[in-house]
Amino acid sequence: MKNLTFSVLTFFVLALTFSCQETKEKKTDTTVDVTNADKGTETANSNATSNKDNEESSAEKVGDSSLTAQYFYTTTGNKAAIQIRVGDVDNLGFGWDKGFDPFCGQNTRRHRFPWPVDKKDHLGTDRIMVVSSYQSGKKDGYTSTTSKPNNTPVPIKMDYKKPTVTINEVVLQLMLDDFQAPVWKTSFQFYINDKRLTYIEPILNNLNQTGPVGKLVQVGILPEDLYLFKEGAINIMIDDPVTGAGDGFAIDFVQVLINPKEEYNCTGSIKGVVKDEQNKLLKDVLVSANGLKENLTKEDGTFNLEGVPVGMINVSAGKKGYETENVNFELKRDETKQLTIILKIKEAESENYLDEEIKEKGFVNLYGILFDTGKDVPKQESHATLEQLGNFIKNNPNLKLEIIGHTDSEGDDAYNKDLSQRRAKGVLNWLQEKKINVLNIQTQGMGESSPVASNKTESGKALNRRVEIKVVE
Repeated sequence: MKNLTFSVLTFFVLALTFSCQETKEKKTDTTVDVTNADKGTETANSNATSNKDNEESSAEKVGDSSLTAQYFYTTTGNKAAIQIRVGDVDNLGFGWDKGFDPFCGQNTRRHRFPWPVDKKDHLGTDRIMVVSSYQSGKKDGYTSTTSKPNNTPVPIKMDYKKPTVTINEVVLQLMLDDFQAPVWKTSFQFYINDKRLTYIEPILNNLNQTGPVGKLVQVGILPEDLYLFKEGAINIMIDDPVTGAGDGFAIDFVQVLINPKEEYNCTGSIKGVVKDEQNKLLKDVLVSANGLKENLTKEDGTFNLEGVPVGMINVSAGKKGYETENVNFELKRDETKQLTIILKIKEAESENYLDEEIKEKGFVNLYGILFDTGKDVPKQESHATLEQLGNFIKNNPNLKLEIIGHTDSEGDDAYNKDLSQRRAKGVLNWLQEKKINVLNIQTQGMGESSPVASNKTESGKALNRRVEIKVVE
């Protein structure tokens, strides 16, 4: 009898233990309320960042253990004069395969979704976000398994000591997951402190991380935007408020390197040639890899980019008079990638072109509106483009637009800003003279402050001299 009783009790305990384990396993496959989780995250982050004025913790000093911290800051590391990271380096909580180096540009393994949101994770990291413009229709797995407001994109805040050094270079490192713009026709927009950095957007909008999988993306900040990092506080926002695509994404961590100290450990090379559609070799084409390495093509159309940090790479090739071409690929350690890039001659900036660009991106850059040096009245050669702009405005009378003038970096800042404002106003005056209703149109001059390419070369400067038409709220 005692043996029977003991057997029954043993069976009961084992059954209860198994049941508890099963319940725990099932729980990890459910999504928690991100709203409540975010409240906890804010507390965790405030605790982490409140110590930013102190030296890094003892855990951060010893090396790899710093990867588990939600906030990391150092001015004594070997990577940069100032290194700041938010979010733990943990592959969204799934961990890394043995020997995997997240900073060496490899794809992560595929992982399940959704996953529980940890209250301790830095706000905006390790959570699924779905573009804010999505309402209904086709959608990816991330969008299907989450719901608003829990999946609403939020800015990633980074606070740090106000730098006392002169900022000469800034590199952003982002561990991105499940960006699929080519599949869902998403048009991601990238902001730092409410300033849109359009030159970073082609990198995001050429990622195809179906799986889902993650990968490190490293991008360089143009010199004109280095001031954004001078005050010790930045907000990074990624979203698509325009297209309505059902595209979800996630970010594991964001790291900022101010004045990087050393060459990257994991690099490759990119070589190639740039031609036009008639097979003509093109010289002085500005070729850039994620804004980190750039070069002009030689007389024979060739270029060579050495020491390119590995990972997801977007090579852009631009030259005035041609459509900018973007090539997206994965660059592996010690690999030499060979490219042949074909540039198409830019056709007339037609009304259809304006309509498509504005619907997709919310803005369009026009290079067909020309001015004499120092002047603000459009040249005769500009009339074809201006007429197409006028037709677009007539056919979209309720659309609120802004005409924005841009210059290159030659000359005084104040002069360039004034000149760009006068040129934007000059475009508006031309439209008024043609009896086009401009009540919904405003103007602004940005001078040299919002480049789309480096001002180090004449080709880059030519790309920066433009008139932008942007949709405003």
